[in-house]
Formats: sequence, C-alpha cells, structure tokens
Amino acid sequence: MARGLSGALHTDRAVDLVLEMLVGPVVDWAQITLVDRSQLRFRSRGPDGRLLTGRLPVEDVPESSSLGRALFTGATDLLMVPDGGDTDSATLASAVPSETLRGSLTSIRPMDLLTIAMSARGTTYGALTIAQRCGNGFDERAVAFLEDFAHRVAVTLDTTRALAESRRVATVLSRELVPPSLPDLAGVAFGTYYRVAYEQEALGGDFYDVHGDDDGWTAVVGDVCGKGVEAAVLTGKVRQAVRTASLVDRDPSRVLDLANRTLVSDSDETFVTAVCARGRKVGDVLHLDIASAGHPEPLVVRRDGSVEQVPVSGTVLGLLPSSTYTSVSIELAEGETCLFYTDGVAEAPGHRTRFGDDRMREVLLATGACHVTAQVESVAVALSTHLRDRAHDDIAILAVQSIGER
Repeated sequence: MARGLSGALHTDRAVDLVLEMLVGPVVDWAQITLVDRSQLRFRSRGPDGRLLTGRLPVEDVPESSSLGRALFTGATDLLMVPDGGDTDSATLASAVPSETLRGSLTSIRPMDLLTIAMSARGTTYGALTIAQRCGNGFDERAVAFLEDFAHRVAVTLDTTRALAESRRVATVLSRELVPPSLPDLAGVAFGTYYRVAYEQEALGGDFYDVHGDDDGWTAVVGDVCGKGVEAAVLTGKVRQAVRTASLVDRDPSRVLDLANRTLVSDSDETFVTAVCARGRKVGDVLHLDIASAGHPEPLVVRRDGSVEQVPVSGTVLGLLPSSTYTSVSIELAEGETCLFYTDGVAEAPGHRTRFGDDRMREVLLATGACHVTAQVESVAVALSTHLRDRAHDDIAILAVQSIGER
C-alpha cells in the first residue's frame, strides 16, 4: 500500500488510490476529508465507482458531529443510519456534511458509518469515513483493522501532502526568481538570452531586470557567486535591492552603492558582479548612464556595424562597505544597441578555447546593425555551437536598442 501511494506525487491522486483500494474489495462507500487551512476538502467513492468532491468551511462542521469528533478529538465514531432516500438526515449529515456526497449513499441505506481520525506527526489533519450496508457492518475486529489501515494511510498520505506543499512553495518562489518579463517602453527594444548551468533546476545565479517608465528606467545585469537554487535566492535579494535603490535615485552609481551597502550589511560572505544602467530617451537619442561592479564591459553595436566597448569598472558588490562607483555616459542613435552580458558568455568552454570577448565581438560584427532580437539570437546560436553539451556557468544577456517611436 505505501509503495503504491508513494508513487502518487499529487495528493488528490493518492486519495483516489486509497478510495479505490477500499470501495468494492472492503467496504461499500468511502470518504476522505482533509483539512486545508480554513476549509475541509472531501473526496468520496460510491458503489458505482464515481468520484465526488466537495468543500466546506471548517466552522460549518460542529465538534459534536461524528466527523467533528474525529477531527477535533481524534476519536473513532460509529453510527447506524436508517433506511430512507433523504439526504438531509441529521445522522447522515453528522458524518457526511456535504450534501453532494450524501446523495451517493442513498442506494446502500440502511447502513453503518464508521469515521476514523487520520493523524501524523502528532496532528489530526483529516478523517476516513466508510460505509457498509447493515448486516455487513463493523465488529470489533473490523474496527481495529480499519483503524490500523487508516493510521498507515495517514502517515503515507501526510508525506505526500508535505511534498505537495514543498512543490507549491518552490513554485511560488520560482516565480519571483526566474528572469522577469520586461516592460514595454517607448523608443526602446530589448533582447534577452538566459541559460542556467543546471538545467534541471531552471534557476541560476545570473540575472537581468528592467524597471521604470518612459521618463526614465533602470536596467541591471548581474552574476551572483555560486550556482543553483542558493545563488538564485540571492539574485532575488539583489534584484530587490536594486529596485529599492532606484526609488531613491536612478543614478546607476548611487544604485550600486546602495545595493552594495545592503549586501555588506547582510555579511553572508558572498559577492555579486553587476552592471547597472539608467536609460532616458530624448528625441531620437537614447541616453545611457552606466556603472559597473566588477562586471564585463558592455558592447555597443553602432549603425555602421562597428562594435565598441564601454570603458566602465568598479568593485564587486558585497565585499567592501566603502566601495565607490562611477558612471559613464553613452548615446545610442536609432538602430544602435548596447549589450550587457555575464562572464558565463566569455568563459563558455569549447573544444580548445573559451568563447571569449573577442569571439563575442566577431559575432556582433558579422551580424551587424539589425533588430536587437536578431543580434542576441546570433550570439545565442554561436554560444550553443561552441558549448555543445559541455558543462558551463550560468549565462545572461540583456540587449537594449534605440528605436523610433511606435
């Protein structure tokens, strides 16, 4: 039994398997009730094999009812329900409070209803309610057997519930850690590429983010020391620090200074490289102020297809409380692009050499002045060809292009 349930990674599927084990071979009808925060969730299986579900607020089930005694005191409760087709029988409702589920019991009345608490790790989190036609009811040996069955199911089902909750928490956190969708800003087009070191985790230590509005926005690309989930959690912290700092001052040197102070105050002995830019469109020109914290220098693709490096540098974030950051200003005419990227690009391993900054420039020179997505795609294809299936660091690219007003 435990082996079969452990293979059901979804709680509802595990419950359905328990009901399938019981109804027919052992009893005529069964219901499992699970406490889900402030609600009770019901699933039942009848003689015809149909599965029914229902929900009720916890407060709608009195502690004095048959189900309430099992849930609130852990007691096993046995009822005899007389013949009849009514679904509003007080005795029946005491064990099966959902009217939808009570309707599936009319064919087997009169009957005996047995409700057993389901407990694990010192907590009662649900109940098993089972029904037998009168004459096939529950003697002491049957009750003892079913209580033992319920206990075994409860322990296994509790593990499934814990795993499901862990997955739910991981999913919620992942939404905040994966690269965000970028805003739609007037006069600007973005291109991105993101590839993690551990594909199975779908999260990495490289990141990019853009936030703001048409009057002024902030872009950041960074690389957290480390890989995997731990690094991804820190990227979320850094992204939030940058967003908060940008509310105070969008000057990228000030943003990096405030983010650095935040990381240093946490004193978790880790560091982050980052490049931060403030963007403003004035007429046909996109003005970028750029500051760096130990990050690779951005590249600019001009309208004539030439490639320039932006000379910007600074100390990594999170090590020294007194680090100073300075900004460099550049201008992008329509069709010109500035590419920010992490060192996972330059350090991508190949058969004999790493991808390198020179190869990055060669790809951009060969691609020339075109739409930003085509430029990023050219780099991504070249990287994939160079890497093949070799192990690599996290990779992130954010490209910003000045375009005409839509």
